[in-house]
Amino acid sequence: PEVPLVLIARDGSRRVVQAANAAALAAGLRVGMPATKAQALVPGLLVEEADTAADAQELERLAIWLHQRVAPIVAPDPPHGIVIDTTGADHLHGSEADMLDAIVGRLAMSGVEARAAIADSWGAAHALARYVSQSTVVATAGHQARPLIPLPLECLRLPAKISNDLRVLGFETAGDIIAQPRSPLTLRFGPEIARRLAQALGEVAEPIIA
Repeated sequence: PEVPLVLIARDGSRRVVQAANAAALAAGLRVGMPATKAQALVPGLLVEEADTAADAQELERLAIWLHQRVAPIVAPDPPHGIVIDTTGADHLHGSEADMLDAIVGRLAMSGVEARAAIADSWGAAHALARYVSQSTVVATAGHQARPLIPLPLECLRLPAKISNDLRVLGFETAGDIIAQPRSPLTLRFGPEIARRLAQALGEVAEPIIA
């Protein structure tokens, strides 16, 4: 079986999980979690230090590779993602599901473990690619908040401190936050939660700058 593995990077003065493989996610670990907590939760966890400079270079190379083979609008989504506008390109690959399977399969042949998702917004696709157990996910068009509701807070791309503070207050999932009025959250935490919610739900544009 796959061994849980995480990459650790600095977030200010803290060391946090920057990336986790499928086994680590299945064990309950999540991106943004303090490294010490991750190691306490999963005995025998494999921990490697992230090389952010090398990662950025490889991410740029991968974006160019995907631009040449998949769609004309592709950009790095640091620290460990790629964002693609597949509008008008998916039919060239059979279907959206076929396209994602081909991308993930081709990368696997090159030794790269990847996860991919298609959704109505960049924020939703970002969440589904990282916090759903399947390696590929195609959300139904017009999905709104539905696929995000069971996912952990971190799927909204919130700073680690905000996610941790929300958990102290009893919030666990994106659905818990989506169900709340945004004004009180903004008063307490600033505009970041409302901004990330709006992006994930497709309420505001989030252009891809290739």
